[in-house]
This record gives sequence, C-alpha cells and structure tokens, in this order.
Amino acid sequence: MLVDSRVRVAGEVDELLATHHRLTGARRAPDRLPADQHVVSARHTDRQSTIVVRTEAPIHDPAWTVSRLSLEDLVLAYMEKPAPDRRPVLEVR
Repeated sequence: MLVDSRVRVAGEVDELLATHHRLTGARRAPDRLPADQHVVSARHTDRQSTIVVRTEAPIHDPAWTVSRLSLEDLVLAYMEKPAPDRRPVLEVR
C-alpha cells in the first residue's frame, strides 16, 4: 500500500473557506466548468452533481446552488480526491 503524503491545500483557514464552494445542480461533467473553477471533488447521481470547487471568482451560473463549506467539509473534500495512480509499471520482455 502506497501512501500519498503530498500537500494538497495550504493557506489561511479563512481564505480557504472563502475560496471553496459546493455547487449542486443538474448532472454535469466537471470538465465543463469554467477554467477558473478548479474541481476538488465531484459526486454524481443519475440526475444531480455535487462539486466542490476552488475559485476566487464569483460563480454566476444560475444552474448551480452555491453553498459555503465548513472546515470539516473542506478537509473531507480533499481527502475524497483519489490519489494519483502510483502502481508500478510492469514491462514484459
């Protein structure tokens, strides 16, 4: 088992909470969000998406319900993000 020990987020707590938002709305692929909205985590059902984003810009899309995160929500969102695949590459010769 490999453990990912990289820092994923750092900063003042107030600033981190001010720049992270939960978007809830009709199902949508996270890659269709504006470039300044960096996806931290995403969950989907058949009809709905809930996406945690980091952005300093206001979110103007009326299709989303935007809510703030608690510190616990923020930590869990970063823990939920899958670690990069670091399985060893096997080569056949």
